[in-house]
Amino acid sequence: MIKLEFKELFKLYSTDIFNYSHSLLKNRDDAKDAVQDVFVRFFETQNSFRGECSVKTWLLVITRNYCYRKLNKTLPQIESLEDETPISYEETIHQKITVDDILDSLKPDEYELVYLREYAGYSYNEICDILGMSLENVKIRLFRIRQKLKRIIE
Repeated sequence: MIKLEFKELFKLYSTDIFNYSHSLLKNRDDAKDAVQDVFVRFFETQNSFRGECSVKTWLLVITRNYCYRKLNKTLPQIESLEDETPISYEETIHQKITVDDILDSLKPDEYELVYLREYAGYSYNEICDILGMSLENVKIRLFRIRQKLKRIIE
């Protein structure tokens, strides 16, 4: 059982939970609701925490599951690495591309990886724990997503 008090856990991790849920739900109010619901779920199930990962990682896994349920989606299935198809993009002189436009072109599971690594700053190992993927798969997928973004920008 976890010995930290609610106030301590909330102070330590609520911002991370809010940012992660906001990145997935794309709605500030829904992200605020997620923070509350994640902590409720955490305290309802804290006796089942086996300590195989950090409390923060466990909270982020709960957050991810909550957000995907909220979006009425199942957790995204990671595609076979051979199924990646390059994106073709043709920019005209009248088009103005923003970073948001580029990130919106990513699939939800691709955006999630970019968010966790580049915006939230999680280590590869933390991402593996959160997403339940192997280290090699995380690195390969991030590499391919970066290549895809590079092609879009060029």
